[in-house]
Amino acid sequence: MAVLMVQVQPGRLPSFSEESVVQLRAAPTPPGLVSSVEVDEGTDDGRYVNISFISENLKALWPIVRAQLVRLGLQSACIVTCTGRNGWDDYLLLHHFDSAQPRDSSGAL
Repeated sequence: MAVLMVQVQPGRLPSFSEESVVQLRAAPTPPGLVSSVEVDEGTDDGRYVNISFISENLKALWPIVRAQLVRLGLQSACIVTCTGRNGWDDYLLLHHFDSAQPRDSSGAL
């Protein structure tokens, strides 16, 4: 199984709503695409909420999650990564709130 992880940093978004995390977690996906969703929270230079989608098909999942981020207005407050061929040893950066950060191509999924 692979992991697509969205880290939401609420402090980066003045209009942040806890409901957006609930809605992101419940992103409408086809049956069987996501085997589970895990959420954990913490603080490290500010509060963060990690939402991990466990799936066999990140290529199909990423566009759905990306559309949900845009719909909810969270793209300026989140980082999206996913496991690579060697798990977290070679993760991919799919989105970053700082547009200057180099992102990996979604074609690598």
